[in-house]
Amino acid sequence: MSVSKIHHGGLTVKNLKESIKFYENLLGLKKVDELEVTINQEGAFKGATIKVAFLKAGVNELELLEYVHPTTEKNNDLNPWDMGSVHISFAVKDVKKLYEDNKNKVNFLSPPIHTKVEERESTWTYLRDPNGALIELSQDHKANNFD
Repeated sequence: MSVSKIHHGGLTVKNLKESIKFYENLLGLKKVDELEVTINQEGAFKGATIKVAFLKAGVNELELLEYVHPTTEKNNDLNPWDMGSVHISFAVKDVKKLYEDNKNKVNFLSPPIHTKVEERESTWTYLRDPNGALIELSQDHKANNFD
């Protein structure tokens, strides 16, 4: 057995409606489905109630999950350089423009950083979504990801 592709990325959020709005307004993602499910089968999730939304990001999907029950107030305080930190990277056409248009509205970790190593050239930055999740915005200067 082998993996054929990454199916989707998922983030647990505090407020599903607020998070949907953030990803739609900042990155232009489109909500394609929203549901609520309660898990009745045995296991670690038994009794959990989860609100779920799927947002389209090009050909891929981002899953947002709000746990109605159980809940926690733990915060994601990991930085990109901390072991165990995770992030989702979104390909964008112009990182610098997106940064300039939103730097006073969004919690960016830095201005855009331009790197070129051998044949790989990109501009990227990290930001935090309303839940503290790390999001990378990446512009690949050698590939056209928007055909």
